[in-house]
Amino acid sequence: MRGRIWMWVLLSAAAVMVLVGGGLLMTSPAPNGWFACVGGMGGMQCVTPLRPERVGGAVLAIVGLLLVAGVGGWVLGLRAGRRDQPEDARR
Repeated sequence: MRGRIWMWVLLSAAAVMVLVGGGLLMTSPAPNGWFACVGGMGGMQCVTPLRPERVGGAVLAIVGLLLVAGVGGWVLGLRAGRRDQPEDARR
């Protein structure tokens, strides 16, 4: 029973992280199209500025998706472990 509670808590936290991260990505303003190209020894190197809100949103969404994948693997591992046990040990 305790494992199921943790599973739902982690899945809820992951869903919130994905939604907040996606919201940050969608609502923060995009760069104005400004970029800087600097000529160097290896040719042109262009850098586009990234806003901290967009980077934070992307990181938050990716961590949330990784958490969903981890919890999914954990749940599948629990199911496989129960299937291998004899009937009497499941209770």
